[in-house]
Amino acid sequence: MKILHICRNYATTKVFAELFAHLAEAGIEQRVYVPESRAANLGRNLPDGSPYPVQYSLILRPWDPLLYHTKARRAAPDLERRYDLRGAGRNGIELIHAHTLFTDGGIAYRLHRRCGIPFVVSVRFSDLEYFFRYMPHLRGHAMKILSAAQRVVFLSPASRQRLFGRCVQRAPAAAREALWKKSAVIPNGISPAWLQGAAPRGWRPGRPLRIAFAGSLERRKQPLRAADAVLALQALLPGTHVSLQVAGAGPLEAALRAHRLARSGAMTLLGRLEGMQAMRGFYEGCHLFLLPSLAETFGMAYLEAMSRGLPVLYTRGQGFDGQFAEGEAGFAVDPGDPEGIARAALAALDGYGARSARCIELAASLCWKDVAGRMAALYRGLGHENLQHC
Repeated sequence: MKILHICRNYATTKVFAELFAHLAEAGIEQRVYVPESRAANLGRNLPDGSPYPVQYSLILRPWDPLLYHTKARRAAPDLERRYDLRGAGRNGIELIHAHTLFTDGGIAYRLHRRCGIPFVVSVRFSDLEYFFRYMPHLRGHAMKILSAAQRVVFLSPASRQRLFGRCVQRAPAAAREALWKKSAVIPNGISPAWLQGAAPRGWRPGRPLRIAFAGSLERRKQPLRAADAVLALQALLPGTHVSLQVAGAGPLEAALRAHRLARSGAMTLLGRLEGMQAMRGFYEGCHLFLLPSLAETFGMAYLEAMSRGLPVLYTRGQGFDGQFAEGEAGFAVDPGDPEGIARAALAALDGYGARSARCIELAASLCWKDVAGRMAALYRGLGHENLQHC
């Protein structure tokens, strides 16, 4: 079957290029449409060997966030000019996948109404934390998109629960039940290269303990809370040298340098590390990974740290929470409770070698090939459903 991806964020992350490349290997024929606002992003992340064609369109405008419906009104006719959206059989698009609810989903919903093409929609961080929170006048439109979609894909159980627990809680019970039945959780994947040469980490009481933090040094990622938690952990492990290794850059760098942990020499700021090899080396020099982020759709950094054998401490109720059973790869924490984070770190150190080995195994279970296989199965299942209804 032939899939049309509408993917506003294609240029700014390699996640989608990885997914689409592995879908191509799984035999899914694809077209990718990227509505873009920045000329500098045109042509980024184009696939090697052209396993799927990418069409960039510089069609978004600076005022679109305020005048939400204008981008869909512009993009839908643009898509119809570029693709055979009214054809039948293998010459036409059979299914659209909108990779965000509000931006891409609004376009897919308009095309669905104009051309009758079924669509799948994914719910991401920007949908939950920006549109639903700060644009309440669009919630009714979001419910129309969700109701019209054949499937709704979430990256984590926590994201799905967040939508149902907060964003659509006032919808009629029948609509909520129908939405739950057609929802699916398919996480992001990890490149096999992250797992090459991975070996379980070792640590025993009394040895130096290095905690890793990787991410932008901004309020949402909570690097200062991570530093507070390491101070609390020092108090719980007297006689053990506990330090925080920070990979990243951002506006809170000066505040981190002034933090008591840094002044004591127990925090190292490494700046932004570029490339997989640099990040693999960073993780391999540490024992635990801590990212007490306020909001995440998925949290790729947790999976990357796990691939190098690091147990992880992740935010309760956010993207990574629920990917694996509590305690398997690490523990959920409250980002506002440094002492609680320190206690969770102690729990993660208990049985450290076995948990480290388990982290590598669990990360391997989310290789892109397997994740793309799950997505391909979803597409093919919908294709069978649609044929039965013809």
